[in-house]
Amino acid sequence: MSEHDETLRKALEENAKLRSEREETLREASSAEFAGRLRFAERIYGIYAIGCVVVGVAAINFFLFAPTYDMKTMIGCAVVILVVYETTVLMKLWFATAAMKMGVLKEVKLLRYEVARLGQAVGVDQPAEPSPQYEPLRGASKWERKAWLAVCVVVAMATSSWSAQKFASEAKSLVDKTTVTLDNNGGATSVTEMEQPYHLLSFPSRQFPFYAPKGVSVRFVDPQGEEIPVKVTETDGHTRHDVTLTDAVFVNGKMQYTRILKSPGKATLEDGVWTYKNDIMYSKSQNHFTVTVRLPRGAEVVSAEPKINFELDEDGRTAVRFQGTRGRNEKFAYSIRYRIPE
Repeated sequence: MSEHDETLRKALEENAKLRSEREETLREASSAEFAGRLRFAERIYGIYAIGCVVVGVAAINFFLFAPTYDMKTMIGCAVVILVVYETTVLMKLWFATAAMKMGVLKEVKLLRYEVARLGQAVGVDQPAEPSPQYEPLRGASKWERKAWLAVCVVVAMATSSWSAQKFASEAKSLVDKTTVTLDNNGGATSVTEMEQPYHLLSFPSRQFPFYAPKGVSVRFVDPQGEEIPVKVTETDGHTRHDVTLTDAVFVNGKMQYTRILKSPGKATLEDGVWTYKNDIMYSKSQNHFTVTVRLPRGAEVVSAEPKINFELDEDGRTAVRFQGTRGRNEKFAYSIRYRIPE
């Protein structure tokens, strides 16, 4: 072999090597481009999954803590849950379709490279190199996928804890609006409007007991003015009233009723000054009280405990108002001393 033949052989070998390296670079660049697009699609799917987890878990908790008689709220929660579920299914289909489409496009592009190589190999003594083996389209790394799954789990737990605590705390609140009218003989007529959210988890029974001292007349009335059934049982020193709630008590997801008490001799007289005392206590987590005491006509306030929030004039009667908030089984006690001019 002459010197020129050896130089030509080396040049052909270097040309084939450069062509092979260039083709390998093109294959890697094409695969990397499609892999980057797949990673971007996976991240979009992860963001949508986190959003669906937040909305879905909150809707499930609100459905569980929703007031039993608020059918609109329960239907709305059910619709949201179904929409979130269908959204996750559609996102899975979208991601699977996008991954398949990008995989096919990658293989088609690599096939075009191989066809070009075969065209260049036509008429050459050495045969064309075999096509590269199939490689699946790689998106996000294994650790990134685990990180997205961990984020979804953490977000679901945080959303469940926050929403359950929020809805449960709202359901365990009570509003007591009481108006007490005193007469000249120390008798008191108390009208209490009760309102609290209602659902099976916080109030599983339609019955509850109420205890009052003997000699006190007790009535329970629903928002329509109808009497609520009450079973009275005499005990030592007290009278037990077993109240059975009716359907009319539940209005817009809340339990509402009015309690009327008539207590003779509730206020006591000493040295010309009348003293009225009372206290309220409930087992809910948050109890909000508004108590208005209407004194007999012409009566004057001597002192009050705690501090009076408002002093009003109602039909010629002096009325004082107390407002307060207490926790579970925490007593709200108040008293007022007044004088009736002769």
